[in-house]
Amino acid sequence: MKTKSSMLVNKTSKIIVIDEGFSAEKEVSLRSGRNVANLLSNSGYDNTKSLHLSSKEDLKKIIDLKLNNEIDIAVLMTHGTFGEDGALQGLLELLEIPYTGSKLKASANCMDKITTKAILEASQIPVFKNLELEELLKDNSTDQFPIILKARADGSSVGIKKVNSLDDLESLLAKDAHKSEDLKNKKAFIEPFISGIEITTSIIPFNEKLYEELNIDTKELKNNQDILIDEDLVSLALLKLIPENEFYDYEAKYTAGKTTFELPAKISPELTKKIHKLAMKAYRALECSGFARVDFIIKNPEETPEINILEINTLPGMTDTSDLPAQAKASGLSQENLIELLINSK
Repeated sequence: MKTKSSMLVNKTSKIIVIDEGFSAEKEVSLRSGRNVANLLSNSGYDNTKSLHLSSKEDLKKIIDLKLNNEIDIAVLMTHGTFGEDGALQGLLELLEIPYTGSKLKASANCMDKITTKAILEASQIPVFKNLELEELLKDNSTDQFPIILKARADGSSVGIKKVNSLDDLESLLAKDAHKSEDLKNKKAFIEPFISGIEITTSIIPFNEKLYEELNIDTKELKNNQDILIDEDLVSLALLKLIPENEFYDYEAKYTAGKTTFELPAKISPELTKKIHKLAMKAYRALECSGFARVDFIIKNPEETPEINILEINTLPGMTDTSDLPAQAKASGLSQENLIELLINSK
């Protein structure tokens, strides 16, 4: 797969791009997978093929690929439950198939937002506190609203709901038994709704020798004021999301024209550096590897900034309009650079 004289994955390696999956994010996964497969083929990786997981039966195809010596690397573009939560990663580890992205433990911890927050909080990284449903249902809890309801283990803003008052919460729970059960069973959780700017950055590995082999100008990267390089990591240019909706929900994320993007984000150099450092600290605390995206909300960005991490995505989207490719481009990395870094950063 790699030659002795080079760190790089060989152009003849058998690369399988796995996408789709069984979550609510499968359409985005298909778009990511298609884009990545095309980029690999266009970059000279002629043995690139796609595997769409449209049913559980398709998992047998991965085993067959291994048994028939038809896979050297699995490139994971499976977003959401099963594809991003450690389950698929565990299967690939059992089969001893190298794969891109974070390993089993980090994938599982990052997919579970409650676990993510507990680990970050233990590492003194700022996150929003969880609110208890029972406390909110008390008559004296009106000062805790508005609140936001989130699914514990879904991405792409699936299931997110803002609630403005106690009356609205009681009405929602009365009408939606499923959501009520999810909250009681801890499949969903509640946070305070904080108005602020939404910022995201992407973390990718940094290895000077690897970058040089890929003909990436490390000197230019080191002189780029919009990014931060710290030992073995790069935090790419910050992206500010300005949704037309009240916040960056599923509609704002995937409907053209519903969100304006500011890249690089126009915030102070001091705040920029602080966000980069917190993103890297979170990535390390959760033992991530490969590519990851870290999402923030910043309250009072121009006065006394209050920074909180929303989540860490261990398999960021790689569509034509996804955040990570846009951030890479703004940081001085081409799509070809990015795709080769992806397969060489396992």
